[in-house]
Amino acid sequence: MANTVLLFGHTDRQLRGMAIQQDFDGSMARKEIKRRKMVGYCDGTAIEYVDPKAKFDEPDSKVGQITINGVVQ
Repeated sequence: MANTVLLFGHTDRQLRGMAIQQDFDGSMARKEIKRRKMVGYCDGTAIEYVDPKAKFDEPDSKVGQITINGVVQ
């Protein structure tokens, strides 16, 4: 458990990069990320910005359409 103390000094972005590793350090990084989520801690370095005015391509609704072999009836 001595390695968990070392993860307190890492930023959220560094932990996210370490979390993909399949070794002890990656495991401890994933645990630290879970711990930070549980206590509500966020240092702001791993926040991804989402543009609220961005347009999303929504597929046409298929509700109520009858298709047979891929052909709309």
